[in-house]
Amino acid sequence: IALGHFGTPGSRVPAARAAETVAPPLRRVGVIRAEAKAYARLLVVSGRTEANKTVSVTARGPGIVEELPIAKGSEVPADTVIARLADEGRRAALKQAEALYAQRSAEWEAASRLSATGAGPRLNLVSSKAAVDAAAAALEMARVEVDKKRLATPIAGIVDQIPVERGQAVAEGRLIATVLSLDPIVVAGEVSERAIGRVELGRPAEIRLVSGKTVSAKVSYVSRTAAEKTRTYRVEVEAANPGNAIAAGLTAEIVLPSDPLPAVRLPRSVLSLADDGAIGVRTVEAGDVVAFRKVEILDDTPDGLWLAGIADGARVIVAGQEFVQAGEKVAAENVE
Repeated sequence: IALGHFGTPGSRVPAARAAETVAPPLRRVGVIRAEAKAYARLLVVSGRTEANKTVSVTARGPGIVEELPIAKGSEVPADTVIARLADEGRRAALKQAEALYAQRSAEWEAASRLSATGAGPRLNLVSSKAAVDAAAAALEMARVEVDKKRLATPIAGIVDQIPVERGQAVAEGRLIATVLSLDPIVVAGEVSERAIGRVELGRPAEIRLVSGKTVSAKVSYVSRTAAEKTRTYRVEVEAANPGNAIAAGLTAEIVLPSDPLPAVRLPRSVLSLADDGAIGVRTVEAGDVVAFRKVEILDDTPDGLWLAGIADGARVIVAGQEFVQAGEKVAAENVE
């Protein structure tokens, strides 16, 4: 049996060199230099177009529809007569009230002269004045009844509906016509409680119609009370609508830009999750050490994500980020 080492002394590997051969190589990752730009994130809200004003013209008293001088769909100025009711003795009642008022006024004047000369008692003067006031009140009521024949729109707009016909008997409060004011046009939507802080009254906005047309607008109303069931807030924007080109009831989107923030556009694949569930990216810091940076997603576009929270010039890992951890040293290579 022979014991010993084979080979020459020069063929043995020193201990230090042996340690080097077993050390694991650094993981290689691809990085790009982040280029921060001012980016205004967009809040897109689904909504629908509405009339700026909607007025229901109703009958102020019972009567028969005698005239409908305006056709449905007509564009009318304010104070346009939409319908007239039949007289039905209103003019006669007005003449009677006028005659009674003239009589009571003459009686009061005569009583005043008599009272001034001492020929008439003062009590008759008081009674005569009360009769004049009652006649004046009756005259005013008669004039109101005559005025109830005339049914006019208080706003300018389009006569959208006329649900009555000539000769039809209507009761007090019966809908005679609906008038819409479409210029400016209003688009209303609901904003979540998390995003309502990004909406400010008077800020510029954009309306995207279902037809693909876009219109410049501004925020005209922001509700301060959330809907009980949805916990959302009503937001309205308004835009010029010359010629009433945009109808009410159309599906639309409200686009609300916020103040620009420094942001970086990166591919979606760079996002990673920390152990606590935070969303961020992995970067290579000084000494080629990996770090995790939390980010905020400002927008998701076809060209990539706009992310806030990344410093300008930071080396963001875009290849191999799923295989490295924060604090690990890596071999970084620039990716074009």
